[in-house]
Amino acid sequence: MSCKWKECTLGDLITFQRGHDLPKNQMTDGKYPVVGSNGIIGYHNEYTTESPSITIGRSGNVGNPFIVYGRTWSHNTTLYVKDFKGNDPVFVFYFLKTLDLVNYAGGSAVPTLNRNHIHTLPIKVPESAEIQKKIGYYLRLLDEKIAINREINENLERQISEIYRVWYQKYVCAVGLPLVESEYGLIPQGWHYSLVGELCKSISISHKFDAEKLIFLNTGDIEDGRFLHANYMAVSDMPGQAKKTILPGDILYSEIRPINKHYAYVTFPSEDYVVSTKLMVIRASGIDSRRLYHYLTTEDVITKLQMEAESRSGTFPQIRFDNISKLPILIADDVTEAAFTTLLHTVYDQIEHNNSENEKLASLRDSLLARLISGEIDVSAVQL
Repeated sequence: MSCKWKECTLGDLITFQRGHDLPKNQMTDGKYPVVGSNGIIGYHNEYTTESPSITIGRSGNVGNPFIVYGRTWSHNTTLYVKDFKGNDPVFVFYFLKTLDLVNYAGGSAVPTLNRNHIHTLPIKVPESAEIQKKIGYYLRLLDEKIAINREINENLERQISEIYRVWYQKYVCAVGLPLVESEYGLIPQGWHYSLVGELCKSISISHKFDAEKLIFLNTGDIEDGRFLHANYMAVSDMPGQAKKTILPGDILYSEIRPINKHYAYVTFPSEDYVVSTKLMVIRASGIDSRRLYHYLTTEDVITKLQMEAESRSGTFPQIRFDNISKLPILIADDVTEAAFTTLLHTVYDQIEHNNSENEKLASLRDSLLARLISGEIDVSAVQL
């Protein structure tokens, strides 16, 4: 059976309904798993709809679709699919991702989607719900693998955090060693505190700009250890704060709002990268760079730096390298340090591997999405 496609309108495929604010006694704090518009399983907790359900942003985050498996809530800032009209919900979700619904938003101050307008949008879709199900199935498989990798990474991060807590705060690895006084309290004998500024430097070396196009990283282009893009742009189009060069092993740390976790560790050849002056480039000298990166990204340190940022006057809560340099870091004996550093490299290498795999899976998903939704790839003969 070959796949037949039909021309229709979005309103022929599904019916959108505007969400409503519900009374407080109907609200819930429960979180329910979703596949978001970025293809990653996450959570949402907003108007009860059938399961699964699809919601898109009506105002604010306009046209951003997500599919919810389980009970959910939809505020009046969203539209939700009231009627799938016999079409496969997972296919509908991925199909909506291919539509540029932002262009259908009206309003001056706040762009808003009108469901009556988008219902008239001309589209082309498979006639058969079976074909729709096959297309949605294969796309969802890729998203589920991406989600599994993210869950593995989160679990690895929790494990290394717990090891750090019991080793460096509970001293479980120092059984038998007497505790001695230090400037910051009792610590195992043979351990000591150092100031971070004694173990690293803030590097500000201007890039040579020896190519017409380079990759520019601003503070928002890194997040919680991830580089969010590797896109080249013309040097002539770069903003004035595009100045600094970086090297593998450098730690990039945003000066603005530490709590937003705009930091990352450079693991790749970086000759083509230039970063903003609002990103500190921290280069370890007296400590393993991964060890330092882990310390600077612990919740305790982030909380402390955020408090210092908020105590400064200015437009944004901001820190300087001086704030980081004065942080005390506990250094264990050589054996413990070596063991923990080895663990860190093992964990971070696996996290990097999973992140790299997710980038490839997302690229494959997006490529397949366009080809499957357009009918370029025929799945009619495929058996589920």
